[in-house]
Amino acid sequence: MKINELFSVEGQVAIVTGANKGLGNMYAWTLAENGAKLFVVDFDKPGLDKAVQEFRDAGYECYGALADVRSEEQVQAAFAECVEKYGTIDILINNAGTERCNKAPEDTSLQEWNKVIDINVTGSFICAREAGKVMLQHGKGKIVNISSISGFVINKGVHGGSYDVSKQAIMGLTRALATEWGKFGINVNAIAPGYFLTDPNKEYFEKYPGFYDEALAMIPIGKMSEPENLAGTMLYLCTKASDYVHGIVVFVDGGYTIW
Repeated sequence: MKINELFSVEGQVAIVTGANKGLGNMYAWTLAENGAKLFVVDFDKPGLDKAVQEFRDAGYECYGALADVRSEEQVQAAFAECVEKYGTIDILINNAGTERCNKAPEDTSLQEWNKVIDINVTGSFICAREAGKVMLQHGKGKIVNISSISGFVINKGVHGGSYDVSKQAIMGLTRALATEWGKFGINVNAIAPGYFLTDPNKEYFEKYPGFYDEALAMIPIGKMSEPENLAGTMLYLCTKASDYVHGIVVFVDGGYTIW
């Protein structure tokens, strides 16, 4: 097989959750630009509509559905719509999540804790489950969960135990689903990004410049990255090149977790 065929997603049906901005939007563009048929899911209707239109204006096949990943009914309806439009689901980029609640544990309410766990963990499970049902019928599929370096280390300089716990849970979910579904031709893996210059991170760094310096000092290569540097890892995990890769977590962090 030619190497370009190993890394192809041409004609594959890909769902990307949380695709209207940030890393999710970058993942969706990467898949579209490499020939995948897109179905984007988000809870923000104006953002969702804008994203779908931008992909279509660029000449890519794209549909979308409104869904809060915490809602079984909404996720089920969205994924069913994808199957109705395209006939299958080949790829799920399980990206939708919420940001860190930057509070000390003693100041964190149960409501704040539950919001992070419900979106990041339960929402990821619901989406994986619904995609998995379709993939099991066809005997193949690629699921890429989005964890974080916070799933392996506790980030220095910030609070927010619920976020760290949620990203550790994503790693566990990835391994659990890989053991369940691997023998049926479904690859379940995860990406653990480090500090990327997304808009939310830029806003946080501007607000807390001392934290930016502290985080930067923890990165062996001495710089933070643009979101595009995650594209190759994501694409690899969606292709035949990763067919024998099951339950792994790929750290893309400039070496942050070495120390």
